[in-house]
Amino acid sequence: MKDDSNQQRNIVIVGLGAGGLHASKAALSQDRRCRVIFIEERDFDQFSPCALPFALEGVVEDMDRLKHSLPEIKNRLSKYLAHSAVSLDPDTKLLTVKNLLNGEKLQITYDALVLATGAGPVMLPVPGACELAGKGIYVVSDIESVSELKNAATSADSRSAVVVGAGAIGLETAHALVKLGLSVTVVEAEDRPLPRTIDPEMAGHVLDRMKDLGIKPVFGRPITRVLGRSRVEGVQVEDETIPCEILVMAAGRAPRSELAVRAGADEDRGFLVVDNRMETSLKDVYAVGDIVRSFSRIDRSPCVMQLATAAYKQGMVAGVNAAGGHVSYPGALNTFVTALGPLYIGGTGYTLETALRLGYHAKAVNLSAETKSHYMPGGVTVTLRAVVEEGTGKILGAQALGPEGVAWRINVFAAAVHGEMTVHDLADAEFAYYPAVSQMVDPISQLADIAIKRLKLPPGKCDEVFRPGYDTDENAR
Repeated sequence: MKDDSNQQRNIVIVGLGAGGLHASKAALSQDRRCRVIFIEERDFDQFSPCALPFALEGVVEDMDRLKHSLPEIKNRLSKYLAHSAVSLDPDTKLLTVKNLLNGEKLQITYDALVLATGAGPVMLPVPGACELAGKGIYVVSDIESVSELKNAATSADSRSAVVVGAGAIGLETAHALVKLGLSVTVVEAEDRPLPRTIDPEMAGHVLDRMKDLGIKPVFGRPITRVLGRSRVEGVQVEDETIPCEILVMAAGRAPRSELAVRAGADEDRGFLVVDNRMETSLKDVYAVGDIVRSFSRIDRSPCVMQLATAAYKQGMVAGVNAAGGHVSYPGALNTFVTALGPLYIGGTGYTLETALRLGYHAKAVNLSAETKSHYMPGGVTVTLRAVVEEGTGKILGAQALGPEGVAWRINVFAAAVHGEMTVHDLADAEFAYYPAVSQMVDPISQLADIAIKRLKLPPGKCDEVFRPGYDTDENAR
């Protein structure tokens, strides 16, 4: 019988984004002898997709600064750039790859395969969209697409733009286009901005900020037609016509999961179903990032989280397991932060709408409070919202918005949700205090106290009485 114990393990990673990169790092660290082979369609290594709106606005002046290189390691890490994975045979563990420059194909065998192919922008199937593709319709998905959009936005012929979608990318793009001098309308089929990540009570503040910035909101009505002959001239929203020279599709991102789906992998609406080891239904085939349906940290219900932070954590788990280890992904909370001009917006865990839909007996508690002591200059108001389970006081989610202090407070709430903490725990938490930067009782603690009272939760239990400093163990004296 052949002994394969000393053979070098081949780990193939398709996609060199955040998930793929960290999968490689974890694999190389887990197995010091393994070999990692990257397959990437781009002709360069990596870029920072979250920075694309900043590049559009001009905050990042040179888009090439968004690119990153990953050094190859002799006999351990190699890259096939400008190559596309076209077919997968999970029985023979064979991946067929096509050179996008000359059309040649090669076959690569693997011991473990990690799919990190990401997602692509959704082009809404409305009349006129297909006919005018590339003729005034733009997306925000990579450096090339944003370069094209910026050239169009700074053209003398461009005066107005319509952004379809009021998620984070849509709002950030709309703000960037306003900064470039365009008249901007945001069209969203749902009745509010950020409809899947914040509750209506918080969305009202975002709507007010949009109007302050000069962004016209059209909510609760989907786009029904793209107008124009040789180029985009406007959009139709039910019976209203909105003229524009630029149309940005920011209505969501579709998983690029075709490779595994064709090979027989289980999927849900195009997302690859993975277990807590990030393994698909195909043996030794892992998937991470925008292409997967994973599960919630709160109750393990199925969820999709298309954020770089999730891709990073999932990539680390997949990389370790692909290299022979055994670790688990703890689940997603959809913790995020974005900005609309000077307003930062963040959230984590379940919204109240989601919690109720999942069957929780939950309530939400809101608070607006100053971030500094009242006598100190420069204080601003931050608005917090906590979603709390009735009876137990368990924190199921939170949202925050304000000019500052949003990100770190949402991170505190995320840690609380991750640790299954209650509002009693947050009320008891000790935060740093200095008048120039904080309140003596932080708004987080204030919100927790309010939640305890409004939900009529029983007081926290007293531990066994003890006197600090007195050692009752005679033998320890």
